[in-house]
Amino acid sequence: MLRVKNFRVISVVMAFMLSPLGNFRGSAEAKIDCSPTVEKSNALPRTVAIASNLAGTGAHALASGLSAVASKVTTMSAKVQPYNGPNAWMPLLEQGEIEFGIINILDANMAATGSGNYKKAYPTIRIVSGGVFPFTGSIMVRDKSEIKSAADLKGKRMAWDFGGHAITQTWQQAAMEVLGLKASDVQQVRFSNLNDAIRAVPEGKVDATFAAIGIGINEEANAMEPIRFLNLPDNAGSNKILAKYGAIIVKQDPTAGIRSDTRVIGYPLHLASSTKVSDKTVATLLKAWWDNLAELQTIHPQFKKWTKDVQAITNFTVPYHDGAVKFYKEASVWGAKHDARTKEICG
Repeated sequence: MLRVKNFRVISVVMAFMLSPLGNFRGSAEAKIDCSPTVEKSNALPRTVAIASNLAGTGAHALASGLSAVASKVTTMSAKVQPYNGPNAWMPLLEQGEIEFGIINILDANMAATGSGNYKKAYPTIRIVSGGVFPFTGSIMVRDKSEIKSAADLKGKRMAWDFGGHAITQTWQQAAMEVLGLKASDVQQVRFSNLNDAIRAVPEGKVDATFAAIGIGINEEANAMEPIRFLNLPDNAGSNKILAKYGAIIVKQDPTAGIRSDTRVIGYPLHLASSTKVSDKTVATLLKAWWDNLAELQTIHPQFKKWTKDVQAITNFTVPYHDGAVKFYKEASVWGAKHDARTKEICG
């Protein structure tokens, strides 16, 4: 089970989550669409789709758990639709062909504003749940590798591009920036998706890749050959760099690739929807997941960090869905700070 146990780290995490800006400045500089929900029906759909990354990833595990509980306790049949990444499914969310998707805080803002990895804006995206925090990641190598530090990565083969999961490239470059590395310091080996890149590490096709921690594909890779995640420097300079990504350095508990005291990148992993999904649908599903959190937490360890206190966060960079706001107000977890943050990013 993944937990942030260190008291100092807990304090930093909570300060990040409760900060009105969450140390994330990019959203205040880009235009955000804050239009209300366009689907006004009170009739619930028979089916809903939750987009995720490929099987074996944290996003897929979360989507699977949410779908299972939704199908069990509501009249809606929920299904998981896996893609290479949010870049692949975002057009479908915009078109109303899927209703939900698992996406991290940085990816959500890029999609909403048409910045970073997105060539156009997808203005209908809305946040439904703050999701998992902290979702963690770092640079993965083979455990027997001589790579122990930033200097050891120079000249090595590193997975690159990641196709439809372009945000992995962004997080990898964030980790490299923290380590003082440039793209030109490594040999870039292109992959079309994250899973293939992770498998390539124990297969010896690359020396390193960025990867999320605590996900199923890591267990597969670790069984092929033991893996290890690099320890990232935990200091003010690192957190200053990561602030622009909506992330911080956190302590990681033991799991595949983590055997000793290791600091890694931590950030929120949201559940998103769009203005084309009705308030009734969003509120009904949120209540189902809220009331059945204990069951969700038996499905996958990541749900241990899907706690009620991080569902309505105050550092969001994309507006919450109107149906989610209604639910969180009724649950008494939405207050003046949330309203102030909404006005800030919609101003």
